[in-house]
Amino acid sequence: MRMRFIVAAAAAIMFAAPAFAQPGHDPLPRNETALRELNAQQLRILRRASRLCAQTAPSIPIKAERNPCVIASTDKAISDTGDEALEAFHAALPDNERYDEYRADTTWRAFLVSDPN
Repeated sequence: MRMRFIVAAAAAIMFAAPAFAQPGHDPLPRNETALRELNAQQLRILRRASRLCAQTAPSIPIKAERNPCVIASTDKAISDTGDEALEAFHAALPDNERYDEYRADTTWRAFLVSDPN
């Protein structure tokens, strides 16, 4: 009896979840100009966080992409902008490049590929 209830609840959640999703709402733009600007904004925020964290860090240098101060400061600053497109861009960057202030300037080009769905 209990197992049936759990299965029924799980099925109800699975079928109800798409109802809460906003169909077609993707805040991440897919045009080159907008993505280039989002990349520049994200890098400015990341580099500012890196400079500020370097001032308060101990004498042992830590790469920005591994520095908890840089990661937390960048995430907070991105969130504080309230810009859905910038937040989506930041979240969509690959983990190994999201906090790399020296990443290739063309990383964002992968977002130009249209979604097959």
